[in-house]
Amino acid sequence: MTAAFHDLDLGEHRVAEDRITQIEIDSLTRRVEAVEDRVEALQVQTGGNFAAVIEGQAALRREVRDGFARVNERFDVLEAKMDRHQAQIIELLSALVGKNPDAN
Repeated sequence: MTAAFHDLDLGEHRVAEDRITQIEIDSLTRRVEAVEDRVEALQVQTGGNFAAVIEGQAALRREVRDGFARVNERFDVLEAKMDRHQAQIIELLSALVGKNPDAN
């Protein structure tokens, strides 16, 4: 094979790759346009309420987050209270250690 034949072969290969690449680009472009059309149709169907739905979701997420924060605060308070009670129990038991239970 001559060098000219190799160049010709590589050139044909590049052209084939370029055609495949162009076909893929065209396919992706059609898909993007189809999605844009669907989004537009949904916006028309919802009467522009799509933004209201998004805002409602954001508000709901804030409420849920705030609710979890309040629940976590309550657990923290209960945990501190349990720690205090456990400390008191330990103090009382420590005071009883070594005492004769029949002494009273």
